[in-house]
Amino acid sequence: MTETSAPPSLQEWPAAWGERRPRRNRGMLWLAIALFAVAGAMIGFSAGAAGPLWSGAALALFGLTASAVSARRPFGQGRARLIDTATLTPGRSWTPDVRVHFVSERRPGVVTLLLCVVWALVLTAATIVAIGIGVTGRPEAFLGVAVLAASAALFVYTAVRAAITQYRADSFGRRPIGVGVGPDGVILIRAAETLYLPWSAIRGVEPNVTEPRRGMDELPLIRLRVDPARVIVTKGSRAPATVSVAPAMLKVHPQVVWSALRAFFGSPSARAILGTAAGQRMFDEWCASAPSA
Repeated sequence: MTETSAPPSLQEWPAAWGERRPRRNRGMLWLAIALFAVAGAMIGFSAGAAGPLWSGAALALFGLTASAVSARRPFGQGRARLIDTATLTPGRSWTPDVRVHFVSERRPGVVTLLLCVVWALVLTAATIVAIGIGVTGRPEAFLGVAVLAASAALFVYTAVRAAITQYRADSFGRRPIGVGVGPDGVILIRAAETLYLPWSAIRGVEPNVTEPRRGMDELPLIRLRVDPARVIVTKGSRAPATVSVAPAMLKVHPQVVWSALRAFFGSPSARAILGTAAGQRMFDEWCASAPSA
């Protein structure tokens, strides 16, 4: 790629990533249909008995949860933000006032959040009821208390974490996680660490995919080949020779993340636009055109 002072354009979708628009989670969709069918049959033939009615309602709620998962967009379609790195990390290992275009992680949807809250309430209530039944002379009810209590604790934790992530601002809520691209380098803010990669430390930007898993489509990955000696890690440990970026987990379309890393790695003279209003307009145009490109 030849160097040019003109803003780079949106890069082509890498062939290594396969299909540009992967289908939604079909396995979860079929699971939801099956659960709704079984729930309907149980309720229909319950003849008013409480056990089948409650069991059918629980299966229907599981089906609704599976439906929400299957309906989630495979890729984000948000936008990058022009932001000061000092607001992203307290670290002073590099110039803290450099401005970058930050792409945060995808937040849980409102439907998913509400389902987590409902399951937390339902399972907590079921745990209390099971304890009450066991205390009143039916000790066999205690057999299910451990499973119900553990499931309730899991959904309570998930619901609280999702609520904090959904509604609190990055500055005082959960620590921001994502990717920043600026004129001096790339910032990768992860749950456990922050990596700063000067452009001079990056040796290559290559497309890859996640490891195949049963029932799950492969997702795009970006492999950054780096010089570990030039990479700064907040924990002080030595960076690996290859750093992976999972663009499908971010708010913008993977093609935007790929274009930002690939285009500015290949064109040092174009990096002057990063951290400017013109650079923000460029990213806005990329985000608007990537899903349909």
